[in-house]
Amino acid sequence: MNGFEPFGLHHLVIVLLTIALSIGLPIWANRRLTASGRIRVSRIMAATISLTVVVWTIIRLCVETFDWREDLPLDVCNSLALLVAVLLWNPKRGMHEVIYYIVLSGTLQAVLTPEVFDGFPHHNYLKYWIVHSGLVIYVVFTTATLKLYPSWQGMFRALAWLNLYALGIHVLNLIWGTNFMYTMAKPPTASLMDFLGPWPWYLLVCEGIALVHFWIIYLPVARIRAETRYDSSF
Repeated sequence: MNGFEPFGLHHLVIVLLTIALSIGLPIWANRRLTASGRIRVSRIMAATISLTVVVWTIIRLCVETFDWREDLPLDVCNSLALLVAVLLWNPKRGMHEVIYYIVLSGTLQAVLTPEVFDGFPHHNYLKYWIVHSGLVIYVVFTTATLKLYPSWQGMFRALAWLNLYALGIHVLNLIWGTNFMYTMAKPPTASLMDFLGPWPWYLLVCEGIALVHFWIIYLPVARIRAETRYDSSF
């Protein structure tokens, strides 16, 4: 089985598929499904993402050596993947906009510069892409079909929740000697963090970059909110 090659054929196919489904699924759902049908599809997508992490963990425990220092699903993407079916089973704008900003900023980065070493059809490869591409597709789908357009204030709520979670993870990293969320060191594979300076300065730079990313991904919904005079209260 071949290893994963960044920007190779399998990576480019996944990126194109992510883009195609992010655009195509909402268009199909808005044209073909009722409101309750769109909710059902969003729940199926969320449950699939969550179950993928559970099944992958069981496989690691039963078939391979489970290294809790690396394999616990404590990074943001895996934590969201586990919780998204619960948090957004009945989607509310407040929680959705937090997930919207985090996923379309951080998880999208993981799609473009992935940290996966096994190629198709290894279960690590399948799990990585179902979770990361799945979260991106899911968030775009729920935003576009359920009309859960995030507010600009949500950028700061998302950053606050992200920092609280990162602080808790950093405490665990200090206790366990782990590196979840890369609060202790940069990832071993190439990423944008390589250009952000040494530890701990890259963490501070990431704060500013996160806000810039949040603002960029707010722009598409800002136009929609302005055109529809969307009521931001909930």
